[in-house]
Amino acid sequence: MYRLIALDIDDTITLNPRVVPNEIIEAVRKAKEHGIHVTVATGRGWWGSKLIIDQLDVTDPVINYGGAMVNEPGTGRALHAHEIPPELVTEVLGEAKTLGIHAHIYQGDKVIAEEPNPYVEGYAEKLDLPCEYDPDIMKKTWYNVPKVLMMTTDEKAQRLIPEFQKKYAGKLKVSGSSNGFIEFNNPDSHKGAGLEWVAGYLGIAQKDTVAVGDNSLDLEMIRWAGLGCAVDNGKPEVKKAADLVIPSCADFGVARLIECIINGKV
Repeated sequence: MYRLIALDIDDTITLNPRVVPNEIIEAVRKAKEHGIHVTVATGRGWWGSKLIIDQLDVTDPVINYGGAMVNEPGTGRALHAHEIPPELVTEVLGEAKTLGIHAHIYQGDKVIAEEPNPYVEGYAEKLDLPCEYDPDIMKKTWYNVPKVLMMTTDEKAQRLIPEFQKKYAGKLKVSGSSNGFIEFNNPDSHKGAGLEWVAGYLGIAQKDTVAVGDNSLDLEMIRWAGLGCAVDNGKPEVKKAADLVIPSCADFGVARLIECIINGKV
């Protein structure tokens, strides 16, 4: 039986950014009763994912900021972290400004943006995140930044992601997460590396791990896991990379997967 399951949050276990369906909560509870470790692996920071962590009663280290940080679930204390070099933080912010799209950075769980706009206001409100506006954001040197997030239309994001991946190859990890989100991380920071760290921390072999996701931010952990799974509503490239495609988020595919794992059907 598999011993560790890592779950993406948005559009994988829930379509509601603040509430996990009872079907998923119950499935996770049963998995834990059978001795299976369950954690989350998300692009969100610790505070932005805490509501979900608490609903799932996660007690193992959680993977945040797309793998840039691994945190204690209850306290948010960093166990493992990678930052973006300060000069690249400034460069990516400049790219966004040139393109006329929103970008913000993180300091701990605080969002910092140049000025208020509907993108950052809606994002911070949705995840109940503290938000600060700094008109001099481009002039400052920023350390300990786990992620820069650009937010635009999904159509524009899908066009820009491959361009940024080519431009920043070897310098930054560039991925899509929720619709219209472009995530920039340290190249050594991805969910696959985060899952590898958590598995090592728990003493669990790679072959005994499961990862489930829907977007390109999930690709590395899906490829690294012993069983990599994509929900049916996932991006085509994610489903292609997966060992198994499960029912969609709306159809509680993760709950059905966990039931199959418990019953030894996968």
